[in-house]
Amino acid sequence: MKARTFSSVPTLEERIVEHLRTKGASLDDGELAEALGVHRPAIAETCRLLEARGLVVRNMAGGTRPVTAIMTQASSATVVTAPGSAPAPAVDDKGTTKSTFPDHARRVLSARWGTTLQCRHAVLPGGVAHPFELVSGNGRIVGDVVWLADRGRTADARSAAIAEAVLIVGHVTNADRRFLVFGDGWDVLSRWLAGYRLLLDGVELWFLDGDRLERLA
Repeated sequence: MKARTFSSVPTLEERIVEHLRTKGASLDDGELAEALGVHRPAIAETCRLLEARGLVVRNMAGGTRPVTAIMTQASSATVVTAPGSAPAPAVDDKGTTKSTFPDHARRVLSARWGTTLQCRHAVLPGGVAHPFELVSGNGRIVGDVVWLADRGRTADARSAAIAEAVLIVGHVTNADRRFLVFGDGWDVLSRWLAGYRLLLDGVELWFLDGDRLERLA
């Protein structure tokens, strides 16, 4: 009796590499997630693993492209794990969107700083009360979330939105820590920092991608 053969199910790594190889362009995590039907955090973590093995290149905004060696391979895009390499870590399958980002940022930043950050009002000069997404109970830590996709279609519009957010949180009175946390728009944010870092005047900028939190300034 002839033995039956089964075609193997491609891994997420293989699917990402194959999709990039056929598209021949740099795609961001959101585009890959939509094309492959996988939550964005899983895409981001898998792409980071592929980059660590030299199979793809990622830019600062999370865009990913295949390296030249992959592009020139024959039709196969199978990714082979190097002997002795560690297994891929478990990936949170919860997607982060504009609507869920503030709650997610509260959980991550509260855990980092050992306090409870909530949406509360903080006082600006002149006694004006302004709502911020990330405020400690004693008002000594005040921050806000910024989702740049909502702040205009052009880089200039989003750059202006960054400046406005920095200006507002930077004028909170009686706070020891003032900060902004971004969930998208790394390219625009990086360019803004290159030209206007001196305008921060003590305001911290953070970037949150899944559970990966990085301080940028």
